[in-house]
This record gives sequence, C-alpha cells and structure tokens, in this order.
Amino acid sequence: MNSLGVAIGAGVRVGLEDNIWFDSARTTLATNMGLLKRIHTIAQAHEREVMTPQEFRSKMQLEPGNGKYGRKI
Repeated sequence: MNSLGVAIGAGVRVGLEDNIWFDSARTTLATNMGLLKRIHTIAQAHEREVMTPQEFRSKMQLEPGNGKYGRKI
C-alpha cells in the first residue's frame, strides 16, 4: 500500500499509446473501448471487481472528473 492506502500494482493500464494492435497477429487496430472491454472480461473471469472512475479519483484524492485533474488542496 502507498501513503494513500492504495495497493501498488493492483491496477491495469490501458491506452493506445502502448497498444496500437488489439491482437498478437497485428491484424486488428486497438480502440480504447475494445481494450477496456477486454480488461472487464478478464476481471470478470477472475471474479475481480473493476473500480469505477469515481472510486479511483476518491482513493487517489483527485478532483471529480469532467475535465478537472489534480489533487484536492
């Protein structure tokens, strides 16, 4: 756990910056929605819950979404 009480390494990073291909054969381009759906499917198969964006922001002491970023002061 870090100083905010969040388990380090317990999350999944998803983004097109590192994953432009959806498949290992590199025949299908990835989309953000496709990558997110894949993670939800994997989490469900392992009986893991996916944290909502609101839960994540709260745990990390971030401002609510809608274009606001950064920690509360």
